[in-house]
Amino acid sequence: MEKLFLGKNLSSIKFGGIMKSNFSFLPFFKVLWYRLFWIVLFAVLGGISGYFVERQMFTPQYSVSSTVSVYHVKSKAGSNLDQLNTDVNRLGTVQSEIGDPGIYANASRLVKENKGTSIPTKYFIEHVSVSAKASSTILSVGATANTAQKAADMSNYVIQAYKNKYLKSDGRLRIEQLSKAKAMYATKSEPDYMKFIKNGALIGAILAYLVCLVLYFRKRNSKSK
Repeated sequence: MEKLFLGKNLSSIKFGGIMKSNFSFLPFFKVLWYRLFWIVLFAVLGGISGYFVERQMFTPQYSVSSTVSVYHVKSKAGSNLDQLNTDVNRLGTVQSEIGDPGIYANASRLVKENKGTSIPTKYFIEHVSVSAKASSTILSVGATANTAQKAADMSNYVIQAYKNKYLKSDGRLRIEQLSKAKAMYATKSEPDYMKFIKNGALIGAILAYLVCLVLYFRKRNSKSK
């Protein structure tokens, strides 16, 4: 009987504790509704701030590419078609050779000697890409930098560094730069203003809502006292 009585008391206490809870989501919705003007206003101001922040911080990047054909002249015993197929099949090897860090180190040295510009090897590694055109002997050497001329120099001297290394070791090899990288043909990156505008608007709206919420609870607590 005693256990039963205690059990009833405990259940009634628990039940009573739940019933007496004063938590409600209503104040959160009230603040959102009655302070909507200020929330929207600060969202707009935040979006405008995001636009100007991106405008000040953004550094445009310039991309330039050059194409090069790498093939072998026909041997006396073979045919033109056989040699072409061989060169097409080894295009992946050529791509890895051009993208070798040693080539980039030599290109860095050539740029310094010929242009007086210091571009570290690491910068070449991070900003130069070599892509192969399928079923051909043609590759594209692209470079991206903070100036168009710098990007063009990087692309051209990577090809020159490759020539300097491999033409000496293979007398039948031909490396023809089909199109030289030029600063005037560079493509310029554009800032993603919309991303910063959205983020700024979201931050502005959240901050305004939190401030209004704090002020609401402070005012309600002061009235209850």
